[in-house]
Amino acid sequence: MSDVQKLLQERVERITTTIKIEEPDRVPITSMFETWAGHYSGYSVTDVAFNYDKLAESFYKVAEEFEVDTLPPPLGVRCGPIYTTLGTKEFSFFNKDGVPHASIQHMEGKDIMSIEEYPELIKDPYKFIIEKQLPRRYKALDQSPDKKAEALGKACFIYDKYVANAVGKLCGTLETKYGIPALFKSSTEMPLDALMDYFRGFRGVSVDIRRNKEQVIEACEALYPVMLRRAVQNLPSGPFPFIFIPLHIPTYLKPKDFETFYYPTFKRMIEDLISFDLTPALFMEGNWEPYYDYINELPKKKVVGLIEHGDFKKTKDNIGKTITIWGGMPIDVINNSTKEEAIDYAKKLIDDLAPGGGYIFGCDKSLLAPNDANPENLKAVFKFVKEYGVYK
Repeated sequence: MSDVQKLLQERVERITTTIKIEEPDRVPITSMFETWAGHYSGYSVTDVAFNYDKLAESFYKVAEEFEVDTLPPPLGVRCGPIYTTLGTKEFSFFNKDGVPHASIQHMEGKDIMSIEEYPELIKDPYKFIIEKQLPRRYKALDQSPDKKAEALGKACFIYDKYVANAVGKLCGTLETKYGIPALFKSSTEMPLDALMDYFRGFRGVSVDIRRNKEQVIEACEALYPVMLRRAVQNLPSGPFPFIFIPLHIPTYLKPKDFETFYYPTFKRMIEDLISFDLTPALFMEGNWEPYYDYINELPKKKVVGLIEHGDFKKTKDNIGKTITIWGGMPIDVINNSTKEEAIDYAKKLIDDLAPGGGYIFGCDKSLLAPNDANPENLKAVFKFVKEYGVYK
């Protein structure tokens, strides 16, 4: 076994031990590096979204200069050629003057689905997506059948090339050259999040929950197999890499509405993924303290939660025996503190969260814009955690 293979094996074992809520040799380290990686290499958002070599170079530089045990695949760096070919109405790479944004902008889709169309979505979600939702989101799919088929063919060709060269090749090189495994092998969304993100928008879903209760519940049930299939199709089993699931709407819901509209398919999704021997990694956006009782109803030692807000000591005490806690390091501290202050903050996190295992150190948010993280402070903190986060 080569040194790189040994390093890869050590990192995988470190993470798989941690998600069992056991103590590995030391606390694993990772963060959600996305378009920030490109900025760190001197590239714009459009450079890394449209040039796969520059995208790879950016992630290799992160691998070389930051003490990480795993890195996410670059799926958060949207594939520019696909979106321009299809004429996206939701993702923007440039401002009105043609200057690249600091991070890719996601604009909420308008008029994707009317409230009167719930019955169609519920009856046949696949048909509704193909015939109505996609043409309303992408200009090139709102054409004659021949032109629509031509656009889809081009997009599929681009996507295959993207998966092979931008994702597969990059992740393969991270493993074989740097001994760094991929953090995720798939992603999906919970049905109510999907209903909000791709069909009704935040305002629409917020109104529907009050005025259209039964159809919202039925729509979540109809979308459930779509979102489960998105997570598991053609996927090898195994607890690592994880299945990434961002949770967008829950903390905007009242606890009663969370229980009614979100929790049934949320819990089922997690249980079904676990039944496939997969590990859900939940990006728990907002403050989840009101929902800790629901988290404790999930299968124990099978789920990872990237916690964005809250009292982390309280989080460990309340749900640390159920899920592995990931995150805790505010990017505000990385950016607006001295190196010594940032390290002191990281030390307290390790002291509070590492005992007993079940903790992955990382930033509290995805790294997107150039000012999302001071690189020198981030390097210093990761280096400190690698040395200090050793289990005795």
